[in-house]
Parts: sequence; structure tokens; C-alpha cells
Amino acid sequence: MKHLDPPTFNVTQAIEVCASGITDPDRAQWLLDALPVVQASEAEYRELGPTGQLFEIVGSDAVTPQISATLMGEIYKRHFVRKGSPSRALYEQIRMAPEFGLCPLCAQRIVATVDHYLPQTRHPKLNLIPINLVPACSDCNKRKLAGVATRAEDQTLHPYFDNLGNERWLVIDIQATSPPTISFIVRPAAAWSDVLAARVQHHFRVMGLSELYAAQAASEMADISYSLDEVGASSGPTGIRQHLDVQFRSRYARDANSWKTALYEGLRDSVWFCTDGYRLIRTHLS
Repeated sequence: MKHLDPPTFNVTQAIEVCASGITDPDRAQWLLDALPVVQASEAEYRELGPTGQLFEIVGSDAVTPQISATLMGEIYKRHFVRKGSPSRALYEQIRMAPEFGLCPLCAQRIVATVDHYLPQTRHPKLNLIPINLVPACSDCNKRKLAGVATRAEDQTLHPYFDNLGNERWLVIDIQATSPPTISFIVRPAAAWSDVLAARVQHHFRVMGLSELYAAQAASEMADISYSLDEVGASSGPTGIRQHLDVQFRSRYARDANSWKTALYEGLRDSVWFCTDGYRLIRTHLS
């Protein structure tokens, strides 16, 4: 759920560098001969990406008569990505782009791979197009699989094109249980279109972010439970609220829509939590 600047190189550079590392002269030449086809595909991608219309790109089973989908997959794995190849540095540039190495699709786990936003099995012409290559953690990569949307609302978010802005949109619901139960909810920002709102909800479901963030929130509350007990004993609900507000403002300054920002805002604004709920965190810890 993080916006990234797109790679600084284009598909022409990617193919030329990749071809330079292919020892089979026929395969290298076939790849270079495919340049006009993939350049046209890149131009279409750049046109449709900013408007959220990538689902309109028609799949194919080959790049050229010489390069099938299977062969293009081999070129990607055995040449473009291979350690020690001339193009490996381009792959690493994409993989290492996110701040702190965090996956832009979940903003939580560490990047482990590079994902084809439109899957390579159905879109071999896009296999080496840099703006179709997105850094991702293993879990997000597996959850996304090779699904292809047939309408705009069913597309997951694209880090290079989708920017959700800084308006607060991730919030929590607190249930008065022992320990407190936290649920994360997408509250569409006013600036979003209906389609973008549907896409964020879809992305949230596909990537399992509500469950992921809820688990992290439970751990976070366990970590702060002792300090909350101390603040509550000395300053009561007002002290609890002030303490949580400091935590919220610190997280908000870093990221307006992190799960921690949403958690501390929701805890701060809950009268029940600040009065009684914080005491119930430790019921399952003792």
C-alpha cells in the first residue's frame, strides 16, 4: 500500500543488457529482434497504468514467432534474474527500491522477490518491462498468484501508479472483549473515486491485510500493556489518552496510514479502552 517511483530504466535498456549476457547467439538475437513488439507493449502499459486500466491489456501466448511464452519465461529466469548476469543489477535496482526494504503491497514484510504485476504466463510481452516488475514479499507474491482482473475494480494496487494520498483512510474498530479485539477497516478517502475505493478494498482482501495488521496490533498492545498500567495507575483515563495521543502523533508524522497510526488513533479515541479496556490486555498474558 506504498507508492514507489517507477524504475529509472526502460525496456529497451533491459533487453539490451539482458541480451548482452546470453551466450546463445540465436536466442540473444531473437530477443533483440523482439524490441519493437515489447516497446509497443511498454507504451501501451504507460498509457493505461496511470488511469487504472491495465486490465484492458490483452494477453498472448508468445512475444514473436521465435519467442514463446515459455521461452520468454526462461529468458527472465535464466538470464535477466540470474546472479552474475549483466542484467542482475537492474533486477536488484527494482528489488531494493522500497524504503527500509519493506514490501509496498503490505507495507509490513520484507521484500523477497520481484513480482510481475500482470503475470508473465499470460503476458510474456511484459516480462522484461520494468514498470510491470514490482518488489514484493513472498506472502504478497503468493497471494496475488497469476490472477488477472477483468474489470477496473478487481485490480490490486500498483505501487508505481496508485498513490492513496495522506488523508486518513485506515481505521480500527475496537470490540470490548478481554483482551480487546481490534479490526482494521478501510474508510475511503474523500479524494478517491469509487473505482479506487473498490480497488483498495479488493487489495486489502487479496493480500489479507486485515488479518495481518490485527495480529501485529495484538502483539503491539501486549508490548505496551505494562506501561499503560503504570500510566493508568498514576494518571487515570486522561493520562492514558494523552500517552496514546503522543504515540499516535509520532506514528502519524512517519506514515499517516500505517497500521500503527490507525491503532493508536483508535485506542486514543475509545473511551472504553482508556477507562477500562487497557486493563484487559494482560488477561491472556498472565
